[in-house]
Amino acid sequence: VQSESSPPTSIFAMSQCTPDSTGYVTIGCMARGFSPADSLTFKWTDYNTKELSDFVQYPAFGSGGEYTKVSHMRVRKSELDPQKPYNCEASNSKAPPPDVRATVYLTAPTKMDLENETATFMCLAQRFSPKSHTFKWFLDGNELKKTIENYDKSEKKGSVTEYSATSILQISAEAWKKQTSKVKCEFVHKAGNEEREAEYAGKKPKKPTVFVLAPPEHKKGEPMTLTCYVKDFYPKEVFVSWLADDEPVTSKYSTSLPIQKDQTFSVYSQLTVNDSKWTNGTVFSCVVYHEAIDEKMRVLTRSITDNIEKSIVYVIYMSIFVIVLVFNVCGFLLL
Repeated sequence: VQSESSPPTSIFAMSQCTPDSTGYVTIGCMARGFSPADSLTFKWTDYNTKELSDFVQYPAFGSGGEYTKVSHMRVRKSELDPQKPYNCEASNSKAPPPDVRATVYLTAPTKMDLENETATFMCLAQRFSPKSHTFKWFLDGNELKKTIENYDKSEKKGSVTEYSATSILQISAEAWKKQTSKVKCEFVHKAGNEEREAEYAGKKPKKPTVFVLAPPEHKKGEPMTLTCYVKDFYPKEVFVSWLADDEPVTSKYSTSLPIQKDQTFSVYSQLTVNDSKWTNGTVFSCVVYHEAIDEKMRVLTRSITDNIEKSIVYVIYMSIFVIVLVFNVCGFLLL
């Protein structure tokens, strides 16, 4: 019985530092953790995305259903330029990408929105696959078709592409301020539908307090967990994300459902990081969006490193980056 196909779990880039006598260096690409053995192929492109053909790929090796495969090519040392990288892509054609269920957030209108007689809602679906999806909006149970704008982003991880999408709904402040008015966002996707709901209660919003908790003691080399504690906010709609050195994190994180106590809410968000990233001075930031935060700031950010903790409040613009395998002049990069 043939084992189930799976994509590579990691991909490494390698580069020879010193050229040979002819002035050439070898750059390489290694993919690990895929199966079956004959399913993976490499593709090389230059900085203009022109596909290259003068490379070598070796037969896969390994056992236990997890295989490794290597490809390399020779280029002139004089042609290596950090501003003009070579890209290596490993694709597993016999392993269809897995369906990935989205994490969905819904943000409610801000005080300034309502003062301007509009109510703006943002429904954000993160890290799902495949791409095909639909947003549906409902006001008091009735589906809305107008005043909706949609935006899509993608992030490539090896041979798997994960997507993020945002849908924005605008209605009149009067429609939102009706007694017990409810707005619902439904994200429809192959991996599973998600619903988020906001309810107008007429109570004054309360800004959250945010803390980032350092990880407990751990053995060297073991992964660790950072915790972001967001407390005492109202209403319950909140969005939490993580940054590493001001870039969106590539590792998974999870955020709890809101917990209510004394008419306010709190949530925990946890991010697991490698020991090496923690000890090398990487700054991890917890970013919190809530309608009660000052309109000029839009978010609260709390940051922490291995040896210093600091609190910052500033404007952040959400963006998703396409991750490619980039070769520098020397050394290697691990994605």
